[in-house]
Amino acid sequence: MTAITKHNRSRTSMLPWIAMILFVIYVSACILLFPVRSSDYQWNHIFSRYIASGQTTQLSVNSTSGFNGVVADLKLYSLQHSRYLEEKLFPRWIHREMIKTLKYFPRQKNLKGIVICTGNGHFLLTLVALRALQSIGNTMPIEIMFSTSTDLSLGNQKKLAHQFPEVRLIDLSTIFNDSYLELRGWEIKPFAVLASRFQQVLLIDADVLFLEKPSVLFENELYLRTGSLFFYDRPNLSPEALRWIRDISMKSIDTIPKRTQESGVVLIDKGRTLLGLLSTCKLNEHDQRERVTYRHLYGDKDTWWLGFHLVDMAYSFIPTLTASIGYIQHSKVCGHILHLDQNHQPIWWNGGMFKNRYVNTRDILPIEVWLEEGTWTLATYSCLINHQQSPRSVNQYQRHLIENYTKITKYVYNIS
Repeated sequence: MTAITKHNRSRTSMLPWIAMILFVIYVSACILLFPVRSSDYQWNHIFSRYIASGQTTQLSVNSTSGFNGVVADLKLYSLQHSRYLEEKLFPRWIHREMIKTLKYFPRQKNLKGIVICTGNGHFLLTLVALRALQSIGNTMPIEIMFSTSTDLSLGNQKKLAHQFPEVRLIDLSTIFNDSYLELRGWEIKPFAVLASRFQQVLLIDADVLFLEKPSVLFENELYLRTGSLFFYDRPNLSPEALRWIRDISMKSIDTIPKRTQESGVVLIDKGRTLLGLLSTCKLNEHDQRERVTYRHLYGDKDTWWLGFHLVDMAYSFIPTLTASIGYIQHSKVCGHILHLDQNHQPIWWNGGMFKNRYVNTRDILPIEVWLEEGTWTLATYSCLINHQQSPRSVNQYQRHLIENYTKITKYVYNIS
């Protein structure tokens, strides 16, 4: 009995060691199988497995029941990348025939480029934007994204290809399942970033014009830190939107922006932030945006940072608020919304070269000054007053760019 007792004690004393060894094996396996924050794993492995799981299942058809369930699944997916969750969260996004030949998605690390989404309604603005980028000396490759020939006609596609042969035209309906996603408006933008061959994407609206070379944004210290860079818009998030975000958020919302986001310019490094981008895409897919997201938020704007927030992924906002660029009228600066860098210097504006293109596409905006944010008056023409600062004249370099943009706009719109 004594020998048996000693043997049992010896075996019992080994149990903690056995448990520790098993735990080490388990942790090692998790690191090997699920290195969540590895950029190479995220870009080259998660996405290749994700697009390879494109078959429709009953689970895919049912999707996730309730938006809180979507948020919970996104959070779980950020911790454990399983095919089950891929099929549940991203059902029927990509055509099966594309999966077989999908050499398209990038494997070139750190490839940088510009993506512009357009359609027939923004076609002339796109022509201006492309010529303006040439004028400022942009050397980065450019992709033009649209979805179906209804969105951008074959005639307009041919004109773009003829005038800008170096620009790549991409019909997203040949990549994504258009009957499921129906990408026709704001929602196309995150999917365009996802489909781009660039790893580092500068997404710009067709009416955006730059006062610095757009490539400088890739050197921004905030972008280098997090792999994303966003800009603020004019209005604050509504109390209703904040309540909704608080209700769906699984962590404190004390650090979320109180301002809405401006999505006219978005900078994304997919090699570092693919999971956040997939989360943003999820918020913009047809079912979610129609039933939930766009009922609480204005289009795609705040889905960018919110998608990152929901999966605990860091993101960066340029800390400066908006400004106005245009002309002086009764102590106010009237014109378009201007965006500044951290040093409070103008970098880009949206709205193009017209005072208000929705009213008159012959009336060119005279741009002479700019002014940092004070109090906005929003009407047919937006104006800004700031009692603490005086309007500042555009410098010689900025004036030269603006003159070029004016000439380009008049040429494209055939204004004498």
